[in-house]
Amino acid sequence: MQHLKTLLQTFVSFTMLIQFVYSTEPVNLRIDDPAPTFFLRTLTGENFFLSKKIKADSPIILAFYATWCIPCRQEIPALEKMMTDPALGDVRLFYVNVGGLMAADEAGDVVKQREETEQVSKHKERFKMTHPILMDRYALTARKFSAESLPTLVVIGGGGNIKYVHHGYRPGDEKNIERVIREIGSPE
Repeated sequence: MQHLKTLLQTFVSFTMLIQFVYSTEPVNLRIDDPAPTFFLRTLTGENFFLSKKIKADSPIILAFYATWCIPCRQEIPALEKMMTDPALGDVRLFYVNVGGLMAADEAGDVVKQREETEQVSKHKERFKMTHPILMDRYALTARKFSAESLPTLVVIGGGGNIKYVHHGYRPGDEKNIERVIREIGSPE
């Protein structure tokens, strides 16, 4: 009987957690609002606190993506190439791998997509990703940044405020990112 009671309590707790996670409304980010803070682990298991990465003179780019996202596969090489520009030397790019979103699987069924470490590592090698990858396994950080459609790119200015948000990818979008970074006064 005690086992059943413990199991029921665990189920109720889990159900409440799921309701909380999925009932939170996405944040409507506006330019110049403070960036939501977050903690994630990197692909290699290190702790990442956004609040510790914000510097007065160094913009941050957050590129939200998933391995199954076709437009993300186009955006990643463009971002990697863009980041080789010496004028962007103080800009830091962090990929945010988003798991837990609903998307079609190979059979065309809509399911919750999982992003496993091994799968993300293979994707990193395939696309020659040279910047840190943050693992957002349950899309909680993605929700904070209204990044539930992928890819989503966010530029955070040196003071920690949102300077640019873009959903989707078309070739040439990286030119807008470079323009925004120049406008916010990235050191050259």
